[in-house]
Amino acid sequence: MKLFERAIRRANIPIAMSKGFNPHPKLSIPIALGVGISGNDEVLELELLRPMSVEILVECLCLQLPKEIYVLSGEVIADSERCPVRDVIYEVVFKNPEFLNTVKVSEFLQQPFIVVNRTKNEHQKSFNIRPSIQGITVKSGRLILSIKVETEGMARPEEVVGALLENGRKEIFEIIRTKINLTSSA
Repeated sequence: MKLFERAIRRANIPIAMSKGFNPHPKLSIPIALGVGISGNDEVLELELLRPMSVEILVECLCLQLPKEIYVLSGEVIADSERCPVRDVIYEVVFKNPEFLNTVKVSEFLQQPFIVVNRTKNEHQKSFNIRPSIQGITVKSGRLILSIKVETEGMARPEEVVGALLENGRKEIFEIIRTKINLTSSA
């Protein structure tokens, strides 16, 4: 967030500020990226003080960002159209692609309940991740996870992979978030 705040300030983009004693720019990322997970196609929402051409905004912002980070596209949305996240697509890359030959995706998806234990403030809580899992496919030696945001919560990709691999060690795979679908995008 600090990277984008600084880039917006350097690009002289007319961003709206919050009210109060310590105002900050009105920008948000609809869903946080988990620790150890990289993202290829993230969404950033910003509120401007006045209308600005999307093309100029993207160009100005790109000039201020490091070369590893770039803006793919932009679109204008009204406040009334700001939408929550519908689902998220992750790609799981294994250090040894042969490992996928042992994964039984169809059997896994047929289970009505897939319960994981989450720890928060030293308390464990059971959580059924199955309603959140829309689909899992094997494609080009990778797993593609489609995870839906539910009112009760959302399955974390590392929980899905851990349950699928029966507590697979995190050091044998890498998780990349490849797409965030908002409810407005049909």
